[in-house]
Amino acid sequence: VQHNPPLAARPTSLPVCDLLLRSLMLYADKNALRTQLKVQMLRIREKELMYYTNNCLSISTSAALLAGFAWYGLTEVPFDEQADALTQTSYLVVTTLIMGLELLTVVNATLCAILGPGLALRGPDGSMATAVNGMMTHYKFTLMCFATGLICFMLSALLYGWMQFDWTLAMPMTVLICYFLFKIFHYFVRIYRRFRLAPDHVITGAFNAEGQSAEAAAPSETELAEQRQLQEQYANLPEAVRANMAGPS
Repeated sequence: VQHNPPLAARPTSLPVCDLLLRSLMLYADKNALRTQLKVQMLRIREKELMYYTNNCLSISTSAALLAGFAWYGLTEVPFDEQADALTQTSYLVVTTLIMGLELLTVVNATLCAILGPGLALRGPDGSMATAVNGMMTHYKFTLMCFATGLICFMLSALLYGWMQFDWTLAMPMTVLICYFLFKIFHYFVRIYRRFRLAPDHVITGAFNAEGQSAEAAAPSETELAEQRQLQEQYANLPEAVRANMAGPS
């Protein structure tokens, strides 16, 4: 005769199910915390992205204005046949440099302002850091092109005076242009020193050395494997047990 064991002595899977549920809840809480951390880090890096985007738009506007002046200087300025050939050649070369440098500034700044935020918005995980670092690099090159074109603009005005006027008129122009070139350089150095930030003191939105803040919060392969294993165990439980586990919540 087969006797059934008492009810209290029957093995039950409720403690195992309870442990499994606790493990799944723990992983869910960890994933929620990881997601919140990534969102906060993206908000911090978004401020850097907007900073470089606004600067690129401002530089492109000024560079387009200077490029228009250079185009006018190449196509509309009359040339005196008795003027020195070396002065005319220097004027044309410097004015062409202005147009080329400022157009390069416009192209770089516009592409950075368009493609950088697009990559950060629609790219895969980690695209925000890639976009910010790329805009930082191209912004420095764009600013250098703009500053060089501005210096060439002043030199072009100086050469125009010697090409079109007598030396009695060109000399005062030369003195004034040299004076303002000196003042531009003086104020540039003064402002740069006042607001200069040493490279080792720069604070960015990146949370590690490589700047890959989004990847730093990604789960490891071990955690992913453990999570998949718990999900498979939960899926293999009977329907009544899973309903009992989800009932109190």
